Amino acid sequence: MTPVPGASPAKRPQGLLNRLRRLVMLEHGTPHRPRRRPPALVFGLEDKVPAGALIALSGQHAMLALTFLIYPLVAASQVGLSQPETNAVLTACTLCIGIATMLQCARSRVGSGYLIVHVPSPGALPLAIQALTLGGVGLMAAMTLLVGVSQLFIARIVRPLRVLLPPEVCGVAVTTLGISLAEPALRRALGLDRGSSVVDDNALIVSLVTVALIVGIAIFTPRRIKIFAVLIGASSGWALAAWLGIEQPGGAALLASAPLVALPSLHLPAFEIAPSLLPLAALSVMLNIVDVLSITVSLEKMNDAEWRRADMRAASRAVTTSGIGNVLNGLVSGFQSGLSSSAVGLAFATGATARIIGFVAGALIFATAFFPKAIVALTLIPAPVVGGILIYTTAYLLVAGMELILSRRLSERRVFLVGLSILAALSVALLPIKGQFPGWIQPLVSTPMSVGAFCAIVLNLIFRIGISQESGFTAGLGTDPYPTMRDFLERQGDLWGARRDVIAAAIPVGAQALELLLENSIATGEVEVRARFDETHLDVFLLYDGAVLEPPKARPSPEALLGDDAEVAAFCAYMIQKLSDHVTFGQSSGRARIALRFDH
Repeated sequence: MTPVPGASPAKRPQGLLNRLRRLVMLEHGTPHRPRRRPPALVFGLEDKVPAGALIALSGQHAMLALTFLIYPLVAASQVGLSQPETNAVLTACTLCIGIATMLQCARSRVGSGYLIVHVPSPGALPLAIQALTLGGVGLMAAMTLLVGVSQLFIARIVRPLRVLLPPEVCGVAVTTLGISLAEPALRRALGLDRGSSVVDDNALIVSLVTVALIVGIAIFTPRRIKIFAVLIGASSGWALAAWLGIEQPGGAALLASAPLVALPSLHLPAFEIAPSLLPLAALSVMLNIVDVLSITVSLEKMNDAEWRRADMRAASRAVTTSGIGNVLNGLVSGFQSGLSSSAVGLAFATGATARIIGFVAGALIFATAFFPKAIVALTLIPAPVVGGILIYTTAYLLVAGMELILSRRLSERRVFLVGLSILAALSVALLPIKGQFPGWIQPLVSTPMSVGAFCAIVLNLIFRIGISQESGFTAGLGTDPYPTMRDFLERQGDLWGARRDVIAAAIPVGAQALELLLENSIATGEVEVRARFDETHLDVFLLYDGAVLEPPKARPSPEALLGDDAEVAAFCAYMIQKLSDHVTFGQSSGRARIALRFDH
């Protein structure tokens, strides 16, 4: 808006017109947008999936989920449960994770609405083993019921936790979740899962073939084939493992003892609580929240090419469904369940995130509860094949977590938050220190994900100390609006950890508003510029002495730029109004004010 020296008043607005043309281009690039579908997605969230592809994709998810029954099987064998008791726990758990998966994927008031699959939770092993040791299946069921009820209450306060769980914390959780999966993935892939310290060449060959087929099909084949990537890779790896003689020890006898068809054997919990197990239960609830956030954020990003922030309503509903699943598991003496990170990797591999896939997968899991022999067979998938699938999932989660961390501007505080948290996670992964902690805290240090996420949450709280969420400066007539506004917002954006694109959108609009006030004699003196950030919005306020601007309700014609100062100001006010997510023109403390709001 600076007049061109020597230009006549009639030509004065030409420079302004050029700047406003650029702002019009910005306006068309920043509408209130719907979710934008990523181009690599084959079947999006609400897409209809052809029957053949639906059965294949759902079958892959169901098969992968049922392999996690190995965890209740491990707990049962650890404490010496009888075969009937073990079968009862497995079938009850299968029944419940099938119901929870269908609730999670359905469009309802309790489910997240994303393709989320429930599985027996690996993190529940310490609590399950101790409960089984102290009071048998009844006590394990009672503690699972307690965890589920706690999750239902915690779900009501997930949304306010958004300020405490910004993207860099969720990104650390996703990254360390990948680190957590790396150890079991590599042990299975290298044949080290049986206590051996020598790499098994046959296991290595099977896992490499499995990974190579999944990755190769996902990258190089047409969309109609890549949706079968994991199914082809797992089937080929299983066939190769059978040819090489790789099988689970005692698997044939276990499979022979299981009936083909049977009604699930359900038992009520003991309805008694062991106080010594309460710390373990509390840690299970806390870790579930972090797990839910990391998985829902990953799926949100997969379904939205312009993802901005976590949908805390969806996360709250996901925690609710997780609680319902564990209440059901507790009532029928199943095993504590959680959300499957492997299903996220499978969705990424196939490019299919349609929730109907998850709903059908849940129905298949539920139906499998009536076929005990099928349940046992799926727990006998060769370890190198499972290792190959987990390697793929690990690779995806590591990159997804890094991308989430870097979606924001990183100040020194956030650099150390991320670095120290990941270092803490790696210390548990690389050093034999888990057994040196007291028993009640061991679930917290049992996996790199639990350690990394906990450290990130604590450091985020500590590093927020001393950060003012509001800052400002004063601009006079000699101020160059654009570089002044740019330097101010970029500096504060780094300090607050605001998203890069939000800061980039706020700079030209704030600069245009400041230029309008200073160079059109609207402000009679200096302009006070203040910015405030609260994790959900970036607000920029311009306070000045002078008349309150009144933007026109209808878009003015371009000829207004050739009119007097009032018409030019009205046109500029209209453009500013269109370029921010929300703007108000009014008064505050006796001064005129322009308030610009940008959604974060």
